[in-house]
Amino acid sequence: MLFAVIVLVSRMEGWNSGMKRKSFMLLIIFMAMPMAAGFAQNPVSVIDSLGIEIWPDYDKASVLVLLTGALPEDTRLPASVTLPFPEAARLNAVARIDRKDGNMKDDIFSSTDVTGALTFVTPDLSFRVEYYLPYTVNKTQRTFDYTWLAAVTVNNFQLRVQRPTSASTFKTEPAIANVVRSGDGFDYHTFPTRAVPAGQSFSLQVDYKMANTQLSAESLPSPNTNVQPPALPATPGSGSGINWAWVAVVIGGLIIIAALIWSMASRRPLPNIRKPADERVIKQSRSKFCRNCGEPIDEDDKFCSGCGSEL
Repeated sequence: MLFAVIVLVSRMEGWNSGMKRKSFMLLIIFMAMPMAAGFAQNPVSVIDSLGIEIWPDYDKASVLVLLTGALPEDTRLPASVTLPFPEAARLNAVARIDRKDGNMKDDIFSSTDVTGALTFVTPDLSFRVEYYLPYTVNKTQRTFDYTWLAAVTVNNFQLRVQRPTSASTFKTEPAIANVVRSGDGFDYHTFPTRAVPAGQSFSLQVDYKMANTQLSAESLPSPNTNVQPPALPATPGSGSGINWAWVAVVIGGLIIIAALIWSMASRRPLPNIRKPADERVIKQSRSKFCRNCGEPIDEDDKFCSGCGSEL
């Protein structure tokens, strides 16, 4: 389609430059409309449900935090979601959960440019965020804190902590009375589901001792569960599959196309200059002169008209 547009503009020889420039601007607006629609963002103020899983010493000597959320059904998509992101955290993945197959797809744009916040744009109602937090080590003792404080309201907020398989003791503050053995073989300390309004904080402190340094993922067989496993690490500095590289390609392509169309629209046809007719060599006969008086004579003259001498 773009090729057809370029050809159309290039053939506007009968149009004046003003009309061409106006047409050029309309074409640029026409091409920019789909792009603007694609990047339209609708900030989210409410999250319908958010499950936070905290897995210390799962597959790394740190704390893996998994956030699985769902937006309200009436959310306008694509939606822009901003969540708290600890400064010491290391992002692992930001993904949408496809409504068609239920799988995580790490192909959305995200940014951690603002300190303490993670922002991403999702075309689906469900999403998944994963990051690692460091903990404090004192010999066999492990301690870490987790705090939720967001500018969005969560209607159904649930947090549960996975107990490491090598932990000899495990304590949380506030204390959790509900400890459940899940189908994946892990023990989970689960907080009751509650609503957390925007601006309200929720803090948790975890303290435990490790009998050995074996990670949970190494000590148990592959879990037979419907819970999504941790995703592959996200692209460093981007947090998504398309990110800035895709944006740069699209913008660069539009700039090149715009420059090409502008060049064609601004080109003025060369004036129709007629080639001069071929010069004809006109042979002119040389004039003769009388040898006696120098008077001009014609070729057919036998006597000079000036002095009468015979030629």
